[in-house]
Amino acid sequence: MFFKLADTLNISSIFLTIGSLLFILLLFVTYMSKKRLSTLRSKLYKYMLLVVVILVITEIISTTYILYINGAFLNMFFTRLHWFTGILWFTLLYYYSIVFINEIELDSFIKLIKYNVRTKLMIIIFAVSTIVYLFINIDKVDVPINFIPGNVAYYVLGFCAFCVLIIVINILKNNEKSNARKKISVWLMIIELFVFFGFQLAVPYIAFLPLGATLQMYFLYYNIENPDLEAINELEKIKDDIEKSNRAKSDFLSNMSHEIRSPMNAIVGFSKSLLNNDNFDEVSVRNDITNIKAASNNLLDIINNILDISKIESGKEELEPKEYEIMSLVSELESIIKTRLIDKNVKLITNVDENIPYKLYGDSTKLYQILLNILTNAVKYTEVGRINLSITGEKIGNEEKLHIKISDTGYGIKQEDYNKLFEKFSRLDDATQNEIEGTGLGLVITKRYVDLMGGKIWFESEYEVGTTFYVDITQRIVDVNKVGVITNNKLEEENKLLDLTGKKVLVVDDNNLNLKVASKLLSKYNLQVETCNSGKDCVYKIKAENHYDIIFLDHMMPELDGIETMHILRKLDGYDLPPIVALTANAITGMKEMYLSEGFDDYLSKPININELERILLKYFNNNDGGNNEKNI
Repeated sequence: MFFKLADTLNISSIFLTIGSLLFILLLFVTYMSKKRLSTLRSKLYKYMLLVVVILVITEIISTTYILYINGAFLNMFFTRLHWFTGILWFTLLYYYSIVFINEIELDSFIKLIKYNVRTKLMIIIFAVSTIVYLFINIDKVDVPINFIPGNVAYYVLGFCAFCVLIIVINILKNNEKSNARKKISVWLMIIELFVFFGFQLAVPYIAFLPLGATLQMYFLYYNIENPDLEAINELEKIKDDIEKSNRAKSDFLSNMSHEIRSPMNAIVGFSKSLLNNDNFDEVSVRNDITNIKAASNNLLDIINNILDISKIESGKEELEPKEYEIMSLVSELESIIKTRLIDKNVKLITNVDENIPYKLYGDSTKLYQILLNILTNAVKYTEVGRINLSITGEKIGNEEKLHIKISDTGYGIKQEDYNKLFEKFSRLDDATQNEIEGTGLGLVITKRYVDLMGGKIWFESEYEVGTTFYVDITQRIVDVNKVGVITNNKLEEENKLLDLTGKKVLVVDDNNLNLKVASKLLSKYNLQVETCNSGKDCVYKIKAENHYDIIFLDHMMPELDGIETMHILRKLDGYDLPPIVALTANAITGMKEMYLSEGFDDYLSKPININELERILLKYFNNNDGGNNEKNI
């Protein structure tokens, strides 16, 4: 009676396993026939499918041998192979689970094994377990049952339970990082495995585990691996990215609206106050003009930051190395920062290593921007105390490694805000609460420039105590002479201007206000300034044989733009043309090179930087007779 029941159960087991085989083959064909992303997770799923196919086939063969064929060797072989597929499948399930939970993106199983200590340890456990398994005897049983052949089965089931346990530990360890869908998927998978474990132990005469593995593969397919589901997930990701981009755009426009309107409000307000005031008081007028200048500088910083970040993100930002003097760069920074500290009880202290080489070769413009951005940030966040700029050098072959340290006694940064510091448009709570102006782009640009120059930037901060930024950048040595001591009172030395009496300049711009600004700036050098507001007028003046020593020519003008005007001037036969400088607000990366390639002699961006203007005047007049005198002011 017992043997008849066992035979009936084993025959039922065979039919159940054959049904599992048909189902797994159907899934295998369906999965392989669809286009899918070639990821490590999909590769692991494919390996698991193959193993389950072998597991089910060997289950059918071993059961058939027990019931109908008297072949002890082949019976042992297929039984041994059958249980090994269980060890292999659960090992692959472990790796699949950690890739899914931790979102590991690698391109090969070998790299996954080497990923961390736990993945390396698991492959060792698998190898040791396999070797031990080979030496465990498969017990012979007196009744014709096939699924629980003694110690081997319990050993394999123990290994499988161990794999499930470490998957559970991994889920619990990554509980906060994993999203709800992933956690639910893996927990359902584990519950399903335990249910079939229970069935198998309760009814050992029927092969439930092959059916359980088959259903598990269906569960993973329809919940995770279905290519259609992947496409839906990709569409959801694209949708989320678009929404995030739209939110970022809206936040950016909102932030920019506020940041641009703030300085504009000061400029417009103080300007109206000056125009409507009949009784001019020199002190109050100077104060109003100082406030207008400060607001203008702030507005210019905002515009420059927007242009800089757009250049960086377009991938067009490149290094423009040239020779420069570190002393001149620091002196210019001192000048700007001290001007911004006029109304604050904050002292700027600079300390430059006198052993740094006098001339270096590198992108001084970006180095200047890096230092200016950090110092400007320090000014914004420091109400009282000190801002220290320290630069030391370390000679490495024919290069100098600059160690830059900028510290302040400002608000400091809360530890929870550390990750926000180099994120676009991120502003710290203190900035908002204390109404500190800024776009949240300065340090982002700084970090990108440091990376572009192959340098390193980091910071230390203590809330309510202050912040220290460190920058390491390597530059090539050009002149080994030492810079000497840069004193903090350098800016108090007597300023000098070029005296260009007798020289004549033509400024061409279609905007009358721009003409007035240029005339004011150039008149300080005793230049005779003449203006016109179109390219046609410029050509007419040159054809009329008016003599000019230099021409500043705007680009964007109606009818005849600056480039077309310059080309016409170059084609005039028999005319001795002076240097022609492109004077333009088109200041994005690559424009300078474009203007020079078109035929301009030099380039000056708007708003006009006094130092750049003086560079051009010195370049074309300082070595000429009658144009090299200096006057004290």
